[in-house]
Amino acid sequence: MARGVMKQPRFLAAILTLVYLIGGFILFSISLRTAIILFATFTVVLFLEPWTRVAQKYLRVKRSVSLGIGLTVIFVGLITLIVFLTTPLAKEASKFYNIVRDFFPSVEEAQITSFEVNSNIDRMLSQEDFMAALSREEIDSLDLLSKDLKGYYADIMRPVPAGSTSIEKELLTIQESLKDKGNYIIIMSSTERSQASYEELEAITGKYLNVETAAILADNLFNNAMQVQSQELWRDVVAYFMPKNFDPARQQAAYESVRNFLIQVQSSLRDFLPGLLEMVPSLITGTGLIMFFTIVGAIYLSYYFLLVKEYIPKIYPKKVRKVARDFLSDTYKNLERYVISVVLIAIIVGIVVGITVKIMGLKYSLLMGIWAAFTNLIPIVGVPLEIIPLILLAISTQNIWLVLILFVVLAVIHSAAFILFLVFMKGYNRINPVMIILMIVVAGQLFGLFGAIIAVPFAIIIKMLWIHFVTPLMDEN
Repeated sequence: MARGVMKQPRFLAAILTLVYLIGGFILFSISLRTAIILFATFTVVLFLEPWTRVAQKYLRVKRSVSLGIGLTVIFVGLITLIVFLTTPLAKEASKFYNIVRDFFPSVEEAQITSFEVNSNIDRMLSQEDFMAALSREEIDSLDLLSKDLKGYYADIMRPVPAGSTSIEKELLTIQESLKDKGNYIIIMSSTERSQASYEELEAITGKYLNVETAAILADNLFNNAMQVQSQELWRDVVAYFMPKNFDPARQQAAYESVRNFLIQVQSSLRDFLPGLLEMVPSLITGTGLIMFFTIVGAIYLSYYFLLVKEYIPKIYPKKVRKVARDFLSDTYKNLERYVISVVLIAIIVGIVVGITVKIMGLKYSLLMGIWAAFTNLIPIVGVPLEIIPLILLAISTQNIWLVLILFVVLAVIHSAAFILFLVFMKGYNRINPVMIILMIVVAGQLFGLFGAIIAVPFAIIIKMLWIHFVTPLMDEN
């Protein structure tokens, strides 16, 4: 029986497909940047192909012309967004981090990061009372003042080498303990930092502000710039939902339990968010490089795509080519429909969320809209990732009704988005939610955030493999 199965064309096609998939996985694993470029190039082509079919059928436009129009629209649009949205987006992200920090408990022993110092500076320079005391010329100079202050604190926060006497003592101790261990290298560092000077701060602020305002700002910076501050808005939320019949002891115990939990969450966020946001400039540079290679790859792949589609089945032996062609055709159709559906819905949700935040009078509508669009590229798991910052933003207003209204609006938006997704995917294979979550977890561990985005396309390929190869073999007598 086993020999009979192994001789079937479907079995050979399945084995070859697995070999090719493993080769593709190895190619993806070489470099995250390479994987992103390959995936982005293929995604652009998936968008272009339906457009070229529509343009040829209804507009009577040649394929080469329609491809040129499509590529121009896609990449000019993306480049325009990157150029014009990068700066305001980075500023909103920096300021929004203060809202996140204000929600969580104050932890005095927490060591402040350079990003948080910069956030403190941005907060002080944008306070309404401070801005109201400035002249037009002083307001125009705030960007330069901010740059000088951040540079000053960046120098302050660099570790200071420990004294030579203490180093000698530590070296002697280490050498004594390692004298029988053979060859070794000792690397020593220090976590000590310099202290800010009020006089130096006043000298910096005095270059841009009047004497009185410069002194006030210098004093504020000296006392608060390197402090991890929080308004602890979580207490208001807990107090609102706390049952009124709780006695003081139970209330205190509830507060402590929530506080301990939030401290753990805060620790994870402080390890992750500042580092991620500090990487924004390098990410922008990397995005430019990825964009360049994606443009080049998409131009060549789109123009030769029909030849590629014709050639790919030929990597299978002739006797299994028909089975392989059916698998490749079905897989391509499902991938095309899924990618287009997810990207379009992500864009729609991002625009609607941004407009909703603006209408509700909340800040950072641009940041929230782009974040919503990005997280909706990740099915199921992306929705909670989208909602959490929005809820923290609403909580920062200390208006519980605004929070509840936002919950309702988000529920309506995502219900409509889910219905729209079902309409787009009608007649095509959909993946079981449990399998989606499992694939996101596995791909996320392998490729990080990028893995979570490509998890479902990989799941579609696996499902098509199962439908076209495994199920028919199992159903045979």
